[in-house]
Amino acid sequence: MSKIEWTEKTWNPITGCTKVSAGCKNCYAEVIAQRFWKDRKFIDVQFHEDRLSEPLHRKKPTMYFVNSMSDLFHEDIHGQNIINILEIMKEAKQHIFQVLTKRPERMKAILDFYDEVLPNVWYGISIENQAMARERLTAFRETKAHIKFVSYEPALMEVSWDDYEFINWIIAGGESGQKKRINNIEWFRLTRDWAQRNKIAFFMKQIDKVQEIPEDLMIREYPLQNSL
Repeated sequence: MSKIEWTEKTWNPITGCTKVSAGCKNCYAEVIAQRFWKDRKFIDVQFHEDRLSEPLHRKKPTMYFVNSMSDLFHEDIHGQNIINILEIMKEAKQHIFQVLTKRPERMKAILDFYDEVLPNVWYGISIENQAMARERLTAFRETKAHIKFVSYEPALMEVSWDDYEFINWIIAGGESGQKKRINNIEWFRLTRDWAQRNKIAFFMKQIDKVQEIPEDLMIREYPLQNSL
């Protein structure tokens, strides 16, 4: 099972990525790649056809985080390969798939082409600061999806969530690791309060994996809570 608090298992039909914003600076996936990939660089983005069918072999309903070691909508992945992954998620309807990207424009374009909203696929974007909240808003708002969520991790500054009322779920967390950048717990309280006012599920993932989560922030909700 996954060590990522908001999911159960990871599925990586794509591995490797490239950095696009400040939140990528201390990428945990890159650290893992440096430890285990030997001579292969993390910027070597690869599609693994042999991993496509993995969710089909698991009958137990499971929550999968798709591409914890990459970005499904990375520009180096051919669109047809992304469609093939979507088709697997469609077939494996017993599972919930959580897709997180920093490339909402390509996500929107491919989902417009695919033109089918899969009820068991949740689509999210990462936001670390106000600039990325603004930059990634428009394409994400217009994306066709049954469930939309935001990962506010690593939180690098306070964010105003105005205009994000359309989302269903927000995950919040600070950076961890030896090079972690400092966060302010009040950023998370403001985010929690905004989510509660707008009846949006809130999941507090971590402060920095060293500090304990304060009792008032220890909230771990999911969208569609009653159906999980």
